[in-house]
Amino acid sequence: MELYDAIFYRKSIEFYSTKPITEFLMEEVKKLCSNITYLNSNLNIKAHVIDRGHLINFSTHNKIQIKAPHYILITSNQGENYLENIGYALQEVTLEMACLGLGTTWLKCMLSREEVEEFVNLDKINGQDESEIEYPQAIIAFGYPEEGEALFRSSSAIHDRHKMKHICKTYDEKWFNALNALRVAPSISNCQPWTLEQRENGFDIFENEHKKKSDIEKYIKMSMGVALKHFEIGCRYDNIEIEYRKFDVKNKRKKSYFISVLEKTI
Repeated sequence: MELYDAIFYRKSIEFYSTKPITEFLMEEVKKLCSNITYLNSNLNIKAHVIDRGHLINFSTHNKIQIKAPHYILITSNQGENYLENIGYALQEVTLEMACLGLGTTWLKCMLSREEVEEFVNLDKINGQDESEIEYPQAIIAFGYPEEGEALFRSSSAIHDRHKMKHICKTYDEKWFNALNALRVAPSISNCQPWTLEQRENGFDIFENEHKKKSDIEKYIKMSMGVALKHFEIGCRYDNIEIEYRKFDVKNKRKKSYFISVLEKTI
């Protein structure tokens, strides 16, 4: 399965088998997590593979939303757009894992830095500014789905998402696959917080205001990064080379400017 296809077939898994994945697959997951890439080079985002899932269950007092045999703990310092960069970096990992036949689920993180230091090696704090210190930010559960739960969405299943005209009123047809990949991106509470406006050779991307933003704001921003990664994979699929830029774009009513995506020109 190609990465672009995985966008449409991957789904979040609710129930996992207690059976550990094979050693070969675990090594593949560790390789993926050790090679994550993101847009802001000043960030220090890490994806820690927790192959003994009970460590997460124990540390959260079994209050983790989804029980799985394995987890990925994501840590980061708090630089510019760090939450969006987390979503951008790790969504590609979840799609690659789907291609390996593994289920994944994004989860909220309730752990403090002190709690995860019991089983994860974090950078030592030696006179660092607060913005340079890495903290737990999100968790991804992974493993084999429990018997009876499908790994993939069926080809006939319909994504509960906005129609294209809702997220982008006008666009050149060459961008359709990229926009459609973004359109079906998963988001916290399925809030779909993105709006795009066409500009010359690309789009300005905005984050929509959300009524319940206070308690899920960080995960809304991660969702923006997830959607951006979907758009990028759609561009790769159509061999459209892109670059990311920040312009002096004003916020609009109930919409905050995030970033612009442009087609590279020779």
